[in-house]
Amino acid sequence: MLLNVQVLRGVAAFLVVFVHLQLLARLAGLPDGSTFFGNSGVDLFFVISGMIMVMTTDGGRQTPAGFLRNRLSRVAPLYWTITLAVFAVAVLAPSLMQSTTADPVQLAKSLAFIPFQRADGWMHPTVFVGWTLNYEMMFYLLFAAGMMLPGRYLGLALTGVILIVAVFAGLLLKPHDPVLRFYVQPVILEFAAGMALGALLPRLPAVPAWRWPAAALGGLAFVVMLAGGWLWPQLDRALIFGVPAAVIVACAVIAERSGLAARAGWVQLLGAASYSIYLTHFFCTQLVVMAAQKLHAGPVLAMALFPAAFLLVAAAGIATHRRLELPLTALARRGLAQLGKAAPALASPAVARPLASGRSSRPPAATRSAPSAKRAPGR
Repeated sequence: MLLNVQVLRGVAAFLVVFVHLQLLARLAGLPDGSTFFGNSGVDLFFVISGMIMVMTTDGGRQTPAGFLRNRLSRVAPLYWTITLAVFAVAVLAPSLMQSTTADPVQLAKSLAFIPFQRADGWMHPTVFVGWTLNYEMMFYLLFAAGMMLPGRYLGLALTGVILIVAVFAGLLLKPHDPVLRFYVQPVILEFAAGMALGALLPRLPAVPAWRWPAAALGGLAFVVMLAGGWLWPQLDRALIFGVPAAVIVACAVIAERSGLAARAGWVQLLGAASYSIYLTHFFCTQLVVMAAQKLHAGPVLAMALFPAAFLLVAAAGIATHRRLELPLTALARRGLAQLGKAAPALASPAVARPLASGRSSRPPAATRSAPSAKRAPGR
């Protein structure tokens, strides 16, 4: 486990929380857009994802199908559970929802990680923060396809080239179809940046003298990332957030390899619970914002509610991680592992008998485990 990267995952999740406290910030007297920096948490997640996929598949220990089974069991169970819960609320108490509707077609697309454009123009699934998971699943499929090629670096290179070509094609052709436009946003280059880090960083020497310079450079990049929306508002998020995010992740890994790691149990716990925090935080932020409105909160009370919101988000995320995410992930992995073992048996001559046409019956192999360019919502 990369301890510093685990901490960055927690940081990324809490950055996104700021985005959904914009109304509370307004009640506190802060200007509009004051929480926009929180969107950078998504970009940090994407860079980390690209890097971790490379590192965890190093050595050829996973097959493409095994990789997809692993990813699906890690991402889908909790997301599906929360998606179904939000859909149930949309059915039973639609007045509590904003732009989410009880549309079964949209529900099916959300569960299948298929992006679609809602009536409000956003490419948001039933759980609106799930738009980032549509990108993640796209990346996993491309990465698994690259794993099928002979030679590890050929697969990585081809995956990176596809991502780069997709972005340049989008910039040149400017597709009108919203789904196609969604998949060619420059933000996908952050996966490629993470892949490059995953291939290069393990090959760097561990030099103790690098620990503090790496930490200082990473801290500076973090400040630049947070200020990017104000410094360069005309640039795409892949530049204002993605580039410093890549520097931050690289510095975190170099610092740890040089002997400087964040080992405190509570920060590691928040990092481990980051996925649950990300998928549940909007329940907590909306609850706090509603309480602030009901209390007619002035600037002082609204500002005091910020730490309360983060404590609530942390508590709910950790509880969800322990009570839902971990058990559901374990259950999914057992089920998909059994499915993976059953597939060869189904394809054996003793079970899969020839069809009348003379062709054998082969079941498909089991599988395992945006947004606008400048003002995309938080992950």
